Amino acid sequence: MRYIRQPPSVALRNSVDHLWCIADGPTYSAERILPTGTTELVINLSADAVTITNHQGSQRFSGTVVSGPYARPFDIDASEHTAMVGVHFKPGGVRAVLGVSPDELLGAHINLDAVWNGAVADLRSEVCAAKSITQRLAIVERALLARLHDDRELTREVAFAVNTLSLGRQPPIEKLAREVGFSHRRLIQLFTTQVGMPPKRFARLQRFRHAHDAVSGALSAPHWSIFATEHGYADQSHMIREFQEFSGMTPAEQLRRSGYVAKDDHIALEP
Repeated sequence: MRYIRQPPSVALRNSVDHLWCIADGPTYSAERILPTGTTELVINLSADAVTITNHQGSQRFSGTVVSGPYARPFDIDASEHTAMVGVHFKPGGVRAVLGVSPDELLGAHINLDAVWNGAVADLRSEVCAAKSITQRLAIVERALLARLHDDRELTREVAFAVNTLSLGRQPPIEKLAREVGFSHRRLIQLFTTQVGMPPKRFARLQRFRHAHDAVSGALSAPHWSIFATEHGYADQSHMIREFQEFSGMTPAEQLRRSGYVAKDDHIALEP
C-alpha cells in the first residue's frame, strides 16, 4: 500500500491538517476507522461509491463523501477503497471550507454534493483523470481554496480550548473556561457548535488517540496498569472501557493488529 500525506498551503492551514492519497492497497479485507473528533472529505477513485458499516448498519454513499465528527468507530470494505484521495480537516475546520457547521455532521456521513451543489461530479472526474498523486492533491486543494471563508474559522477562545485539549494531559473544562474568560456553560455551547461535540467528549477522544498511537507503536505488550495511568486514565479498567467505546477493541487487541500497515486512525481487521 502506498500512503502519502502532505500539509496544505498556508492559506488552508487554520482549517486543514493534511491532504492524503492511497494507492495500491490495502491488501486485507476490512478496516476499522477510529473517531478523531474532526471531519474528513474522501474521494474514492476506484468506484463512485463509499460504503460504511456502523452501529446503524450498512450505508452507501456517492464516491465523494464527507465523514463528520464521529464518537464511535465504523468499518469499511478495504477492497472497495484501494485508491482514494482525502482531506483531514482540523477540528472545526470544515466550517470554513464546506460552509456547514460541524455539529450538523456529528456522527454522520453526507454526500459532498449536498453542500457543494453540483460541482462534485466534475471535481471527482478531474481527480480521477489526473496522472499523478501530486496533480490529484493539487486539484483538491484548489477546490478547497476556491471555497475558503476565513470568517468561519474557530474563534480565538475555542481554538485555544481545542489546542489545550489536544495535548496528552488536559485540564478540567471548568478551569479551561476560566482561562479563556467564559462561563463553563458558554464554553461548552461555543465549542460544541464550532467543533461538533462537547469539549469533554473531545478531550476523551484525544486522550484515546494518544494512547492508541502509543499502542500502535509498541514493540511488545507494556505493563497495562502503568500504561493506563501514564496516559491519563484512572486505572486499567477505565482505559479498557474507553478503548472499547472508541474502537470496539481492548488495547491488547489493538496491539495484536498493529502489525498490519494501515492509514492514520485506521485499524486493519483480519479476514
